[in-house]
Amino acid sequence: MRSSTIASWIVAALVLLAPAAALRSASTWRGTLRTDTMWGPQQNPCTVAGELKVPKGLTLTLLPGTMVLFQEGARIVINGQLLAEGTATDPIRFTRATGAAHWLGLQFSQTMEDNRIGHALLEYARTDDGMIGLQQSRLLLEDVEFDHCDRRRIRTLSSNLVVRRCRFDDMFGPGEPPTTDNMSENIWGSGIPDGGWLLIEENVFGTNKGHNDAIDFDGPAAPKPIPYIHNNTFLGGADDALDLECDALIEGNLFMNFVRDQYNKASGESNILSAGAGKHYTLTHNIFLNSQHIVQVKDGAFLTYVNNTAVNISREAIYFDLGLPGRKPGRGAVVQNSIFWNIVEVFEGITDQIDLTVDHCCMPAPWCSLGAGNISADPLFAKAGYWDPNGTPNNAKDDFWVDGDYHLRSQAGRWDPALGQWVTDTVTSPCIDAGNDSPEWKNELWPHGQRIDMGAYGGTAQASMSPSSVGSPADLNGDGRVDFRDYSAFAGGWLNQEAPRQGDLNRDGTVAFTDLAAFTSWWLWPTPR
Repeated sequence: MRSSTIASWIVAALVLLAPAAALRSASTWRGTLRTDTMWGPQQNPCTVAGELKVPKGLTLTLLPGTMVLFQEGARIVINGQLLAEGTATDPIRFTRATGAAHWLGLQFSQTMEDNRIGHALLEYARTDDGMIGLQQSRLLLEDVEFDHCDRRRIRTLSSNLVVRRCRFDDMFGPGEPPTTDNMSENIWGSGIPDGGWLLIEENVFGTNKGHNDAIDFDGPAAPKPIPYIHNNTFLGGADDALDLECDALIEGNLFMNFVRDQYNKASGESNILSAGAGKHYTLTHNIFLNSQHIVQVKDGAFLTYVNNTAVNISREAIYFDLGLPGRKPGRGAVVQNSIFWNIVEVFEGITDQIDLTVDHCCMPAPWCSLGAGNISADPLFAKAGYWDPNGTPNNAKDDFWVDGDYHLRSQAGRWDPALGQWVTDTVTSPCIDAGNDSPEWKNELWPHGQRIDMGAYGGTAQASMSPSSVGSPADLNGDGRVDFRDYSAFAGGWLNQEAPRQGDLNRDGTVAFTDLAAFTSWWLWPTPR
């Protein structure tokens, strides 16, 4: 993606070159644009009355710092292109005009142009079509905040969509009951075009109430494009975090506080994932906290659940059948390298018809007999979460869940995200080097024991280190030799301060000359040095 600073310079230059007709003073806009048009802060506010259309072949550009006000019932329909890219210091704001209650959103229809909205705030739009609506369109959303809306924030149908580093504020305030049943959702939709994408990453989803999901999406199955839900934080709700009827890859997310409340009158349960429609769902490297269920595997669906950490799940963590109306059991699951802590019922609905594999997991003893390599032990988290009865109320209970740090304690070294460095402990978790023979151990920093750790950080650069000394710290690709392939990986991280990194051999937070010296000392290992 282009730098926002460079983009601002380019756009500013275009302002100087733009025809005077394209730069209008503060005014009211409606109807159909006749030419490429640019709005900037020197025209603030730009007011939209009724419906404003951006026809095919034309572009509406909004400069950093632009404020767009919408009169009651107004909206912008984009059939051409919208470029609305603010900056962190000069965001773009889409909001209601004085005296208006709600506007009807930004609606993209049959436009596969490179539409982009960045560093922007959308508020007070309210329509079943979505604050942002897409139909057979393409859109990139980065660093956008959605607030003051109790209806769908994004509605996407058969469209290419990237939602990155956005914030979806709480759907309802403290003490405020939900205003809809199944319509107050952050992202709702179906379908991805052939060769297209739906990427939802690094966002924060605020709390929700009643029978309303955070994300509700259905349609695609591999080998067609499927949703990728990556590195997001979901803060809580009373229905499902993810209600999906499509193949999906769900990786690296933090989910917490999904517990049914008094407003949810539906027949189902509150789940982090409701997986149905006979599709295949892959959950890997996620953390699940303080919730009612993790996954409902229903209607012939299949679950792949690998290297996840679940803590304080009050009911069945993964269930195939609870006798709920209108639901049939799922087909089965593969559960590996995962930690289930402070959980009594790990599974429910296991029958001879369920295809279930469970191995190399840390969980209560009654479930360890389900497969090989399972253990029942304290995983020794760096810091477990806890209930604070004097904390701020949330949707789930009257007291407050304080999050912890779910890296595994290790005498050889543990990554501390708060300090941004490696620390050592007085004990070592039994979950280190306790996973199966997954090749993902090669992503772990040395010393790694050449065996993947259990839990969400196993198979990543943040995996806790092993007391084993097998291998070499310079064998970055894990092939048992230090050569030019490792040097290529080392050079790729040169002077990179993104931590933790494999090339940071002395673990000081950067890849530099001291690491190069250490690397060369291992050259052509295991040949004697």
